[in-house]
Amino acid sequence: MSSKVKVVACVSTTLRSTPHLRPALPFINPPRHSTGTQATSGHDPNLPGCSKWFSSTCSQLTIPQRTFFTSNHDSSPSQQATRILPAKDQNEEEFHLHKTTSTPHLPLPPRLPYSPNSYPFKRHMEILSLSLYSCTVDESWTVYTSLHPSLRRYIPDETFKSLVGHQVAHPEQQKAWSRVRTLLRLAKKCRMSLSEIDQKDLIRIIRLGLRRYRAEYDRSKEGESEEDDIYKLVKKLWITLESKIPLDQFPHELKRGWLGLHLKRVQKLGKKGRANKEEISDRIIDIEEMVIDMVKKGAINTSLGHYIGDILISSSGNTLDGLKRSFKNLTLCIAQGVNIKHAHLHKIVRKLDVVWSKEGNTANSEYFIPSVLESLNIDPISNTSRILYSALDTSTRRARTRVQKALGLLEDHQSSVGGLIGRGISVSKSTRGDILVRLDTAIRLLELALQQKEGDCGALISSLTIALHHAKRSTPHSSSSIQDIDKSIIRYVRSLHESQVITQLSSESIIPLFKLILSVLPSSEAYILSRKIYQQARSTTPLFKWSLKNLYLWQKLFRYSLTSPNLHLHFASRLYTDLLADGLSIRKPDMLLLIRSTGMKSSPSRAILLERHIKDYLWSANHGHSLPPLVLALTQGLTHGGIQDTDLALNLTERLLQDQPVPVQVLEILVSNLSRSTRSQDRIRVIQLLQQVDGKDSNAIRLYNIVLSNSIKSSSSTSGIPDDVREENGRLSHQETLGYAIYLYKEMISKGIKPNNRIVSNMIRVLLDSGHLDSALDVFKASIDSSSTQGRTGFRIKSNVVGRLMVNLAMANRTTEANQVESSWRKINETSEGKVWDKGVIGARILIDIKDGKEVDMDQIMKQTGWKGKKGFLNFLQSLRPPSSTPPTLTPALVKDRVDSETREVIMNHDDGNDQSVRFAWDPNRRNERDSVRVDLCMSSEFGMIYH
Repeated sequence: MSSKVKVVACVSTTLRSTPHLRPALPFINPPRHSTGTQATSGHDPNLPGCSKWFSSTCSQLTIPQRTFFTSNHDSSPSQQATRILPAKDQNEEEFHLHKTTSTPHLPLPPRLPYSPNSYPFKRHMEILSLSLYSCTVDESWTVYTSLHPSLRRYIPDETFKSLVGHQVAHPEQQKAWSRVRTLLRLAKKCRMSLSEIDQKDLIRIIRLGLRRYRAEYDRSKEGESEEDDIYKLVKKLWITLESKIPLDQFPHELKRGWLGLHLKRVQKLGKKGRANKEEISDRIIDIEEMVIDMVKKGAINTSLGHYIGDILISSSGNTLDGLKRSFKNLTLCIAQGVNIKHAHLHKIVRKLDVVWSKEGNTANSEYFIPSVLESLNIDPISNTSRILYSALDTSTRRARTRVQKALGLLEDHQSSVGGLIGRGISVSKSTRGDILVRLDTAIRLLELALQQKEGDCGALISSLTIALHHAKRSTPHSSSSIQDIDKSIIRYVRSLHESQVITQLSSESIIPLFKLILSVLPSSEAYILSRKIYQQARSTTPLFKWSLKNLYLWQKLFRYSLTSPNLHLHFASRLYTDLLADGLSIRKPDMLLLIRSTGMKSSPSRAILLERHIKDYLWSANHGHSLPPLVLALTQGLTHGGIQDTDLALNLTERLLQDQPVPVQVLEILVSNLSRSTRSQDRIRVIQLLQQVDGKDSNAIRLYNIVLSNSIKSSSSTSGIPDDVREENGRLSHQETLGYAIYLYKEMISKGIKPNNRIVSNMIRVLLDSGHLDSALDVFKASIDSSSTQGRTGFRIKSNVVGRLMVNLAMANRTTEANQVESSWRKINETSEGKVWDKGVIGARILIDIKDGKEVDMDQIMKQTGWKGKKGFLNFLQSLRPPSSTPPTLTPALVKDRVDSETREVIMNHDDGNDQSVRFAWDPNRRNERDSVRVDLCMSSEFGMIYH
């Protein structure tokens, strides 16, 4: 027989005869049954076909030898809590193969949870061992996946290691990695150490993982990938291999792939912008430290120097600290013998000089190199120092070749205009170096060339316009450099405008220039420049025309011209006309925007512009029949400035609609503005508009409440206007305005429209301030009655308003009505779901009780209700008591500061509650307000209470 067959037979014999130890983590925790029958059983539960091994204790004590997945060396029972692993704990991607793939061995045992020392399991292990010698990798994987998941932990050590090595050799990279990762996950669950894997297999697995990372990295550009998971596993395997052999003995291919992996990671971290900036910085520093560690251990040979340079350059970013750190690391690598390319040194030196120049720092690389050499203890005359200074000289010469040298020659008056233009074109077309530096240099060359006046800069302008266009398109909008590019574009166009060169340019130069400045919008300075260049673009031959390709530019410029505070109506109207002249139609939102903006700005030409664009809208075939949007836009524009143009908006609305119903949104805007007016004709128009809505509609309720609220506010604003001024302006008096509000309130009650509680409270307050006590009481009763009939819960007039009403009634010797107000208010709020705040009513209740001669314990009331009265109000309450009785609850500090007896006598003996001259002010220090006609009687404001 052949040697391979002998080996297989030997393995088979070994599997049959080798005694095994019990695993540290038994798969099944046997339930406790009666031990008597099991102890006397004559059938060995470990033999095949025995149905008792699931519950037998002895089957756990005779489980096969220790494998990777068992860590105990004794045969004592495990003390750890055992559990049944899920049946699909592993990745069984090819379990179906054993059903379709023909194998040279006997059929596999059924996929059942046999005993680990049963004959079916041993036969399965024999077949698995034989399949490892097969040339087909899928055969061994089919045998493995056909094993029940609960038994995979009992595979012998050598068999499992051979299976891992066999699957690494799968010709399909993705499938090989998936299978190896599945096996390593099983090993981790069974407490297997990665160091127990053979060194050659570790190298093969790492090589496979590095290849899979490159493939997943390319996939990550299109969507989600698994590159992070692959990196974590490869990193663990790399650390394990590093513990087995020195780093300098790693295969060259492995080190190259490892460095390439970290280069891709650094490049990806640099593209994430400013998100998680600190975390990204820490990761980059870790990668740099790993690279430097490889260099110090001598693991980097000459051919890997470009990977080191790329990693350190990519990790530096554009910050000064990062560039200094990268330069120092590159110097250390050169000192260790790593072959760093001069291109890497040139790049880092140029970046450092650019950052220092932007910060206005006088330092440069020439002064920085000695400090780096000193910090690394490198001899200034060493080969490393020579390489650094050589790179510095080359970088300086290259940087001055096209930019600095040309500027220097011009400053010395040794360069002609033609030389400046030629050098400017070469710099603008260059693709090397920082784009911002190139653009800044080219613009400076153009500015210097424009000062000469005798040269034709058309070629340089065209070249620079193309370069700025390319920079604008290629720079991501999330990048911080996009703002610097916008500033460069504005500076470039402003220089051309100030030098008056734009009028001399051809159409081929002006049109790209106009598109360039439009790309910077929204910007105030860019908008001003675009308006000036647009005039030239529309007057050149051939002239600039709007088309479907550049329609987005028209919309950007058109909308910005109508954005407040611009409102350049004439320029927007010209854009509107030019677009129509070029054969394109105006979109409906743009037409409405122009009409709305025209109405917002009051100018002598507003009527002409409105007439022109309203007619355009009405004559439009697509939008002419849609009048509500037109009326709404017109109303919004005209009413933007207040009520002065509301009459015009109403007249135009009625003319456009022609007896059609006014839209609700337009009605709301009109009545909201007209109801704030104090002119009688405006009030009549509001009534006419309100009659157009249905009283039971929710929109009608909102409109009525808006008008009532504005009427109450306007009545308060007209109380202090002199009669001659009011009559001269045609305004209503305070009493007329208040009467109009009462009429509207009655109209709402008659139509079943419930006023807002806050509005009712404000109305009662205004009536009380105006001395209309009976009217205020009638409004309160009507609100209570309407709430009772409509069955609304939670009706609330503010407690401070109810308190004011009670106080006015009590001071008018109408105590019975005051008590009725309190009881009806509390009754209607009994069904309220929320908490009822009644501190304003409590203060009025105290005043009524004292006025009726009742004994009132102030301290007890304050303690129970939380009500706190101000010092002046407490003194006033004390003044209402009979002179002979001084309640013990008032402190001497409150008693001594009383109001004088004459004031108390006037208040006590006055019976007419409607007289506006009666105002009780219990703060003696506020004489001006006490003598004023309008004194706020709000309980909360005077007594220190809370508004609710």
